[in-house]
Amino acid sequence: MNMNSHTFLAKTIHWTFSILYAYGIIKQVDDLDELEDASLLNFEIIFAFVFLIVVMVRFFYMKDAKTLLGANYEMHKGHLFIAKATHRIIYFSLIMLPTTGLLIAGVFNSGIPGMRIAIALHEIAAFLSYITIGIHVAASLYSRFKGEGIWNAMVPVWQESKKNGSKLVSTLETIEHKLYDQIEKKLLD
Repeated sequence: MNMNSHTFLAKTIHWTFSILYAYGIIKQVDDLDELEDASLLNFEIIFAFVFLIVVMVRFFYMKDAKTLLGANYEMHKGHLFIAKATHRIIYFSLIMLPTTGLLIAGVFNSGIPGMRIAIALHEIAAFLSYITIGIHVAASLYSRFKGEGIWNAMVPVWQESKKNGSKLVSTLETIEHKLYDQIEKKLLD
């Protein structure tokens, strides 16, 4: 196995989870009255548990993996800080999504007060996941555009062959490095 690539298991977990996440978004319950259908409610509960288990397995399996694995050169500490922080927020939101979904199911089933709070927490978790996963995907595409090598470590298609040496990339990297220097000075020293 290439030491600059994630394991087959890591890639499988990542992409299985991505499919589960997309499915959850597409099939989300739009109206609480739909949960009166016991089979739908049971499916949502099972889906939430499976989703939570996959997220937790992914978290514990990947927590010791090198951040920005596959990079063709040593990454700036500020860059690593941003990447790690983004991943942690993603995991937080993805753990909160099924947890608050289960809270909604519990409140719905038991008839206890607190549904608005449960729904608000679920919506916050969903919004946070949309934002952080959007940032993650955009950063992955940007890294792929620059030819850093990180893309190849997790994505099995559209492989990078070399660093993009264009003037645009050089200018963007200069701006990035100034930002990373500021992050290091203010947060990491």
